[in-house]
Amino acid sequence: MYFEVNGKQAFATTGGKTLDSSLPTVIFLHGSGLDHTFWGLQSRFFAFRKYSVLVPDLPGHTHSEGPPLDSIEGMADWLNDVTIALGVKDLSVVAHSQGCLVALEFASRYPEKIRTVSLIASGLATPVNDALIEAAEKNPEAAIAMMVSWGFGPAGHLHQGPIPGNSMVAGGRKVMRGNVPNELATDLRACNAYTNGKAAAAAISCPVQVILAGKDRMAPRRAGMQLVEHLNDPELHIIEDSGHMVPQEAPNQCRALLRDFIFSNNPA
Repeated sequence: MYFEVNGKQAFATTGGKTLDSSLPTVIFLHGSGLDHTFWGLQSRFFAFRKYSVLVPDLPGHTHSEGPPLDSIEGMADWLNDVTIALGVKDLSVVAHSQGCLVALEFASRYPEKIRTVSLIASGLATPVNDALIEAAEKNPEAAIAMMVSWGFGPAGHLHQGPIPGNSMVAGGRKVMRGNVPNELATDLRACNAYTNGKAAAAAISCPVQVILAGKDRMAPRRAGMQLVEHLNDPELHIIEDSGHMVPQEAPNQCRALLRDFIFSNNPA
């Protein structure tokens, strides 16, 4: 669906159901250079179980009007503006990679709106290699190749996804090609500049879930465990056989963990 935020057109999917602001809402946040399609295997599950679902494209990404936002803090404030525009409440925020930084900042700034936070494959910060940022700006195909190579674990590279005949790597390339050079490069610079993770994590008071990947080369376990150490008693899970793209590489495990956590802490 399309809607207006701060005079700009934004887009979000709703899991195949009409958004109902009277229901608890699960918001899914995508990572750098990606969009709403990343969460297709999780969003419909909650939409058909008495939750409203909102999966936005960040400004400038795919169907949302630009320009892309150049800071994690700005993305968090934009997300708050989205919740006001749509009147959603009792929020469970589910985030991946860069989205986790946005979720940290959003939950620490607007605690009265949040019931749960689920952080998947991230740390307190996401330092980005200078060569990757330069490639995103000057040679997008090289940047995309690096992102999908580092991002997917063995299942992705061997085309062993949950949907027969579907290549996760090819899908990732297609989405990212629609978000270069400006969106991907801006996302990567925003991640690289974000330094408020420790303070934001410590300020979150609602139940928090952290899901890490054992074969993650973009957010290694060490970085994820630093995030865990600065949160208030988070629920931790590690999916050992997955790479960075957990919601796509291990969708059934990821969905089951999200289900149990959100159903318990933000029941519909």
